[in-house]
Amino acid sequence: MNSSEEETVGEEREGKEKIEEFGAEMYLESAKALRQVGARVALSVFAAILIWVFGELVFLPIAKGMTQEFMGYPVHSIISFIIVVALAIIVFTVFVDIRRLTSGLAGVLAYHFGKVSGEVSIETYKNYRIALDGILYVIVVSLAYLLFANYLAEIHPAIPAIVLILIVIWGIFALWRSCRAIATVIGRYTARWAEELERRIKKT
Repeated sequence: MNSSEEETVGEEREGKEKIEEFGAEMYLESAKALRQVGARVALSVFAAILIWVFGELVFLPIAKGMTQEFMGYPVHSIISFIIVVALAIIVFTVFVDIRRLTSGLAGVLAYHFGKVSGEVSIETYKNYRIALDGILYVIVVSLAYLLFANYLAEIHPAIPAIVLILIVIWGIFALWRSCRAIATVIGRYTARWAEELERRIKKT
């Protein structure tokens, strides 16, 4: 084995060691995030559903049966506003927790695909995270809107339409960013595979 071949083997071995080290760190981070955050996300979602159910089936029907107003506002509008604030706080905590989850998942993806392609980098990890953040946030916001819509309509009929328009505009931008991040990752992998194929063809 000549010196150039030894250098190539050494580079490949070093690259594999970096992939293993990066992957191990990401796996540990992912497991830690899932342990700390996973249960909290599930409980937060369950709490939001409970609040929505009780609001729809208990609180709002009772409030709509009241003819008197409180400080000039209908009671059902005030109850709806209180529920919206409670749901907004829960959704915000879910957003914070999801960011930690996507961080771990992005590391796992970078590790697995890095082993296949022979390349791992922080840039690839960041692209995976951008893609996951955009997709999951759009899903969470869309589901949250379904929880909020009826209560927002009780406050004012025009609010749900305005909020939906804003969500659609933001959602399109977020999904576009996710697609760009995925395209960047695919471009890096295909370029890497093309270089590897070209190198093997030259050797033969």
